[in-house]
Amino acid sequence: MKWSDRLYFGTWLLERQLKEPSVNKIEEILLFALDSGIRRFDTAAVYGEGKIEEILGACLPEDAVIVTKIPAITKPYLQSPAPIQEFYSRNHMNRSVEGSLSRLRSTSVDTILLHNWLPSWSLNAIEILQCLREMKEQGIARRVGISLPDNFSSHVKQEVLLYIDVIEAPFNPEQRWVLEQLPTLIGLKKEVILRSLFGHGKLLTEYSSESLAQDAFKLGTSVVIGMTTEEQITQNINCLKGEVK
Repeated sequence: MKWSDRLYFGTWLLERQLKEPSVNKIEEILLFALDSGIRRFDTAAVYGEGKIEEILGACLPEDAVIVTKIPAITKPYLQSPAPIQEFYSRNHMNRSVEGSLSRLRSTSVDTILLHNWLPSWSLNAIEILQCLREMKEQGIARRVGISLPDNFSSHVKQEVLLYIDVIEAPFNPEQRWVLEQLPTLIGLKKEVILRSLFGHGKLLTEYSSESLAQDAFKLGTSVVIGMTTEEQITQNINCLKGEVK
């Protein structure tokens, strides 16, 4: 697998640059990423309240691979006992995706994820998962899946895996539970996208960014890394290239 098939440019950190007077810096870094060979981008409807999707829609070519996410109606906490229906509905999901596609200037996107997923939802989530699958069947998305929150530590249930293609999960020295299920997920041909490699920056006081990235790269999965400078882009590409045989 080529390095460019594994590395996603994470756009969450670009929110910080929206506070500056100009969006030009974001556009410049995205164009540098494209010129460097990156073709995969990870975003969400809530990043910059939709502004990041708008910038991606204006900058990215048609062949760019975009992962975007549907936010919950209200963000759940990990141990919430409330059913998924309190956080997602068909109407909310359809409206959210319609807004994302409009901002991305596209009629479809490669991957749509639920931005929030709790382990307690597995038994009563079939209707919501079916709504995701219908988006795939309608050609709105090529693939669908779920994004797991920080400190998630349960296996994703088989009944959930039947409906999804992609799982985005945190992975770093403090969050390694995904290693337990990774062989099964790979065997089922699910794409696993590892995120939060640096613990939202907190781990960089103890570890180098290169060592944290290499820890994830050696697993052979996809990874998403937030990058805000040309130096970071070049460093992560070179680091991943070193792991590709």
